[in-house]
Amino acid sequence: MIEQHRAHRPETLETTGDRPRDRSAKANARRARIVQAARELFAEHGFHATSMARLSERSGVLVGQIYRDFANKEAIVAGLVERDLDEFLAGDELCAARCTTDRGMVREWIARFIACNDLKDTRMIAEIMAEANRNQRIAEIFDVMDDRLRGQLVRALRIVVPPVTDAARVARLAETILIMAGGMCQRRLTNARCTDPDVLALMMTFIDTEIAAMGHDAGSTLA
Repeated sequence: MIEQHRAHRPETLETTGDRPRDRSAKANARRARIVQAARELFAEHGFHATSMARLSERSGVLVGQIYRDFANKEAIVAGLVERDLDEFLAGDELCAARCTTDRGMVREWIARFIACNDLKDTRMIAEIMAEANRNQRIAEIFDVMDDRLRGQLVRALRIVVPPVTDAARVARLAETILIMAGGMCQRRLTNARCTDPDVLALMMTFIDTEIAAMGHDAGSTLA
C-alpha cells in the first residue's frame, strides 16, 4: 500500500542477505522469538530506538546470534511482515473458497479484508509505515506485501467472475479493493473504533455491483 517507491522492488520479502541460513525447527523457534520481541519493542519504543541490545534482552537471544539470523533491523521487519501476511493469506475462509469455488466465502473474505477489524499491533504498524517513508528497504518490503495482496485479490475475484472476464478489469477491481482496505487501515491506525457496518455494506455493494456487471458483460459477449 506504499506507492512512493516502485522503482527498485525485490522479488521476495527477503533478499539473499536477509535470508536466514539455518532452517531447523530450533532455529525457526529462535527467529520467532526475535520477531515477536521486535514487534513489542517497535510498538513501545519505535524503530530507531530499538537497539539490538534491547532486542537481545527481550528475546533472550544473544546479539551475535541475532545478526546470524537477520542481517539488520530491516531484515527483522521483513520477517515480521512476511509472518503476518502468511497468516492472513492462509486464512481458512479463502482457502476453503478456492477449493470449493464458494462465492459466499469469497465475498466474506473480501469484506473482512476491507474492514481491517482484525488489525493488531496498531502502534507497531504505524511506526513501520512511518519508517517506510524514510527507509528504502522498508518501503520495498511494503511494495512486496502490496503485490502479494493484489495477487491474492485477483485470484479470489477469479472465483466469482466469469472465466472470460477481461484480466485488466479484474485487476482494476482488485486495485480498488486494495485502496479501500488501505484507507480503512489508515483510519484504524488513528481511530480504534470499528467501521460502521452500514459503511462497509455500502463498499461491498459497490464491489457486488461491479462483479455483477462483469457477469452481465461476459454473458453479452458470449451471446
